[in-house]
Amino acid sequence: MAAIDTLHARHIQNHSEAKELKHYWGYADIVVPCTNDKGSCEYLDGVYWMHTVSMLYTFIMWAVISGILLLILLVRLLRQGSQAPKEAVGAEEKKPTLILRVQGTVTAAFRKHLLPEVALRAVFPHTTRLQLLVLAYLSVYLIIFSVVGIVYQTWITPVKGYPHLHNTRTGLGGFADRVGSLAYALAPLAVALSTRDSVLSLLTGIPYQHFNFLHRWTSRIIFFQSILHTSGWTIIEAKLYQPQPKVAMDWIKQKYMIWGIVAQLLLTWLFVMSTRWGIRLTGYEFFRKSHYIVAGVYIGACWAHWEKLACWMIASLGIIGIDLGLRIIRAKVQLFEDKTGAALRLEFEHNRGTWKIGQHFFLTFPALSIWQNHPFTPASVPPTDRSETLKQVYIIRSRKRETGKLAALASNARSLDIPSSAESPDDKGAESGSVISVEMQSSISTSVILTGPYGGSVVDYEAQNVLAIAGGTGISFTLPIVLAALQGSNSLAKNVTMVWIVRTAENLEWIQPELEILSKYLNSGAYNEGNVRKEKGTSGITISPNNQDQEPSFRLHIFVTRSSATTHPLSPPYGRPNFTITTMGNGHPSVANLVDTFLDENVSGGRTMVYGSGPAGLGTDLRATVAEKNCAGKVWRGEKRGNVGLMWDSRGDSI
Repeated sequence: MAAIDTLHARHIQNHSEAKELKHYWGYADIVVPCTNDKGSCEYLDGVYWMHTVSMLYTFIMWAVISGILLLILLVRLLRQGSQAPKEAVGAEEKKPTLILRVQGTVTAAFRKHLLPEVALRAVFPHTTRLQLLVLAYLSVYLIIFSVVGIVYQTWITPVKGYPHLHNTRTGLGGFADRVGSLAYALAPLAVALSTRDSVLSLLTGIPYQHFNFLHRWTSRIIFFQSILHTSGWTIIEAKLYQPQPKVAMDWIKQKYMIWGIVAQLLLTWLFVMSTRWGIRLTGYEFFRKSHYIVAGVYIGACWAHWEKLACWMIASLGIIGIDLGLRIIRAKVQLFEDKTGAALRLEFEHNRGTWKIGQHFFLTFPALSIWQNHPFTPASVPPTDRSETLKQVYIIRSRKRETGKLAALASNARSLDIPSSAESPDDKGAESGSVISVEMQSSISTSVILTGPYGGSVVDYEAQNVLAIAGGTGISFTLPIVLAALQGSNSLAKNVTMVWIVRTAENLEWIQPELEILSKYLNSGAYNEGNVRKEKGTSGITISPNNQDQEPSFRLHIFVTRSSATTHPLSPPYGRPNFTITTMGNGHPSVANLVDTFLDENVSGGRTMVYGSGPAGLGTDLRATVAEKNCAGKVWRGEKRGNVGLMWDSRGDSI
């Protein structure tokens, strides 16, 4: 109540002598009729009118956001309902209906113009035009409605007990409250854009990491709004209201103001420490963990600062609460080392519930650090039979920090040459809450905490043409998509091509068991030692089988960017038709050529979907290439070749 009492005094109202009070949501009640001087009464009318407009603008903002999300959800549901039945696969392709043609035309035009990245990479690194467009619309809305509906008038009012002084009352207070109200209303959006188990991903089907750009910029907008809010009221209380410094000193000591200062300091800390300089100074893990804690305290401080708008803070805390969860599992770690670095293959089984292809989990290794966890995408396909034990496989590139420590632990265990400890019969498929350990090839073991899954499914089962391009450990994202397209009972895929770009041929050992599965989908044929050709424009070689007569349903192409001790991949699929391995000679394949070849040689009709994961440069090239292949005119004429989709996962590894 201290905040409200101070507001009463600030707005020169005596509630104890009021005949009637009029309620205002989110603000203090107003005394009616007004018993002050004419100027003060006009000022109060203006303040409460501006507050009413401010609340209206926040509700309109969320109505628009909710409407857009519901529209996206409706389109997704309608699209699922319009999928062709399974028995239609293989039959003569029917001409698409008018609704599907319109939908496909709009989608192709949308990708054509909004999928490429913007040129201002210094300010917006790896940002698509769509992301920047959404930010621009939000910014324009906030700018316009921060200044519209403000009473631009000045009132000079007397100061009781100080006949030689006067108060200067303006619309500045209404403006400061306006930007503060909008900042409060943006808080749940900023939190929703940052959470791993995102409601936005559930509604839109877009993986949560694609919202990180909007989270960062929405939070920056909130920071600048808070600066305007704080500065506005500081000018009013420390300059325009009299007598000074008494008014300012009485104002700054109020409980609601103390919490306001705390909230502003916390928000400033969040802003500074989330810059590239701040992250480099403290390290990413400190930034991420402290970000969670400080953001939670900031939300609480905002609640204490102005409890009448606590609804926005309650919503923010609720979204954070939904994002929490823990799972502990048992896993096996294999270490692969070559001259370019090290990689880890992590395998485990559990009975804690399934996941969807494209979803990811956060893994923590408490023996190394309880303060660090990292997102990884399973490279395995979830079983359709719920009675089956769930098995997950992760391919992880060893880096300098946590993954580097894990690789060192595995390397030290292997160097000891100690046999693995026997597996306890009670360990497999442990229940929730039990601590289960990672069993390495030696007797070293460590516990692993699994949180998730996060995000949503990324598989378009309606696509008849699937091209998956991965760089390095980005294969974790594309591999299960390819397996689902080949094995899934509800997949309509006719043409599937998987491209994997690796540093050395030894890297193929990462997914050797999965390569054996993929080899079964390659047509039978024998490798001819004489069929070795030089890749045009490179210093490398391509190994390819002779038998190319039969039209394949699945092709596998591997590109090795650096020379290595291994001259050919392990068998299988070595020696199979529709399989090639190309040594690039310290180069990289052209993404545009890969997409062109797939479309020209494999796609005769039906929807085409491109999936990719790997280094950021690969994503940039894919976005530009796929955008170029979309043509609204072709889609309108019924040519589905002009409708090419892209799903990019940004957690891939560099090559």
